[in-house]
Order: sequence, then structure tokens, then C-alpha cells
Amino acid sequence: MTGNKQKGFTLFYALLVSSLALAIGASIFDITLREIDLSNAATQSQYAVYVADSGAECALYWDSSYVNAVTNNNGGSKSAFATSSTDTVQNAQPGSSVVCAGADVTVSSGWSVTTAGTGQATTTFSIAGTTYKNQTPCAVVYISKVGNPSVTTITSHGYNTCAAGPLQLERVFQVTY
Repeated sequence: MTGNKQKGFTLFYALLVSSLALAIGASIFDITLREIDLSNAATQSQYAVYVADSGAECALYWDSSYVNAVTNNNGGSKSAFATSSTDTVQNAQPGSSVVCAGADVTVSSGWSVTTAGTGQATTTFSIAGTTYKNQTPCAVVYISKVGNPSVTTITSHGYNTCAAGPLQLERVFQVTY
């Protein structure tokens, strides 16, 4: 009689062990998927950081060493970027060889200058990074010059992809001097 009571125990034990193994496997799979998503987000964030840094560095370079630099109307320093409303014509214009990421940004990126008085001007341009896995990161750079002598603020907004959407990440670098 004791043999009949233990026949189902082996089946129950096997079912319990297989259920436990399935639960552990499902947990490991879930953790793996979350880690992959987290890794992908970190990678996309790095694309945005790198292109924002590239935009800021490019603006710093051209602000300090413009090849065809001219002295602005206020007698200030030479720059590729406008320093006032009266200075916009003298500084970099489309076709003036301000090159970032291999492209003349005055021609290819919607270069624009906005003025807010005689001692203020903001120059805007954008650059595109290298396409990787059908994705092109980009940056929009704002160079604001205020006062005489001018205080310059460079703000570079980097995006992991130029296409707006819920997966677009933005990282910002700002330099003031």
C-alpha cells in the first residue's frame, strides 16, 4: 500500500523542478532584454553627446581662428560669427569655407544670423554626423555674442537622429567666454 501513495510524487517533483527552471529562464530572458534596451539607450546617448561636442568644438575653432577674418565695426576681435547687427555682412557668409564635419555649414545647413540690437547677434547652423546603421546624428549650434567687448555663448544641441520622434535623444553642451 505504501507504494501506491508515492507513485505521483515523482511526477509532482518533476513538474515542480521544470516549473522552477522555466521561471528562472524567463527571469534571465527578461533581465537580458532590459540590459539590451539599456545598452542601446546608452549608445544612442553617446551619439548625441559626440555630435553636440563636435558642434561646440567646431564653433570654438571658427570663432577663434577664422581664415578670412575681418575686424568687426566695433573694433572687436575677429570671428566667423556676427557680433552685432552692423557686423553681419562682414563676417562669414554662405560659401565662406566655414567647414564642420566635412561640409561648408554656411551653404549646407541653413546658416542664419539673428540680431537683437547693435551689440547683439546670434548665428545658427547645423551639422550632421557620420551615418551609422541608417541613422544620422546631428547638432544645431547657436553662437550668441552680446556686448562690446562681446561675451560669447556657444550652445550645441546634439541629437542621436535628425528625425524627430519619441526615440530622439538630445544632449546639450554650452560654453561661455
